[in-house]
Amino acid sequence: MTTLEKIIYWSLLAVVLSFFVWSCGYTSPAARLLDEAELSLDTAPDSAFVSLDSMDRSLLNSPELRARHALLYSQALEKCGIEVYDDSIIHIALDFYASVGDSENVQKARACLERILSNASLLAPSDTLKIQNARIIEERYSDKMSLVEKDARMRDIIFLSILALTALALIIYFIAKKLRSKPDDKAMAVIRDRLAVLDKVIASRISSDEKMLDSAEEELDVMMADREEFLRSTKILFEGNHPKFTAYLEGKGLTDWEIGYCCLYTLGLKGKDIGEYIQKKRHYIISHEIRQKLGLDEHDTNISIYLRELLLQTER
Repeated sequence: MTTLEKIIYWSLLAVVLSFFVWSCGYTSPAARLLDEAELSLDTAPDSAFVSLDSMDRSLLNSPELRARHALLYSQALEKCGIEVYDDSIIHIALDFYASVGDSENVQKARACLERILSNASLLAPSDTLKIQNARIIEERYSDKMSLVEKDARMRDIIFLSILALTALALIIYFIAKKLRSKPDDKAMAVIRDRLAVLDKVIASRISSDEKMLDSAEEELDVMMADREEFLRSTKILFEGNHPKFTAYLEGKGLTDWEIGYCCLYTLGLKGKDIGEYIQKKRHYIISHEIRQKLGLDEHDTNISIYLRELLLQTER
């Protein structure tokens, strides 16, 4: 086994181990904070409320965590004697738990909802101070959660990028076998760059080192930000393992960049994923131009299906 193959082997092994560690032993910081708040809810509700209110909402990176936070937050408000009259917060919990069939937490959420509706029914229009205080709490919660929603799209892009890099690492392993005698300098440079970023992302995930994770995500952002170069480098990697496929596309007049774009489809990405990365308006124009070069009209087969079938045909 060559040095390059050893590097790729250990990198792929690290991917598998990272997912194993994540699924078997990882507890998110948000889950730990929510556990602590729930434990102190009865004995020290003020502390529980402060902890829940000051929690970094970006840690609530799943519907389950957001639902649990909303339920505990509503319970803490009640135990601290802080009345709210709007059901927007508790419905985050109620809607989620109802959708997953968690009857125990549905009952807890409905109990909170009933008390909120009861408070609202007893509220007089003249209680302007109570109304104002309740509105401040509700708006504060809403504002913080809106920031999480804005960050969610960025996290999806990062997650998609990590999946793409992992898929490319698998391709790299097979490319390396064909590059034993005299590796192509351009392909080797791309391999080293992508493996370096992938290794850093994996290490940061395993260690839960926030600074390392931020640094890895910055490097990933830089790599993915230059769309022109990323697609060209993807073509360089792909042609090492599928030379007939890329040669066919070159024969149809596709540029290196357009071939890299086609490679994203053959890696398993969907049109909407590629459109999100390329930018949707431009995505439609590029797809149209590629279809024309391949001799496909608008009523012919889906371009994703066509490219995957073409890859299989050229491999026979």
